Amino acid sequence: MEPYDPNTIIGKPYRRGMLPYGGAVDSHGRIAIAVSEEQYHEDMQKLQSIV
Repeated sequence: MEPYDPNTIIGKPYRRGMLPYGGAVDSHGRIAIAVSEEQYHEDMQKLQSIV
């Protein structure tokens, strides 16, 4: 996957497969939250430390 800046896609219409690391879509079908690759890996490390 090519890197992307999550801040550039917030507010754009959601298309299936656009959020590779997670996020959220509002009730109007626009991207409200997008997770960066770095945030994703940090969250996964935190979860793995709990297990």
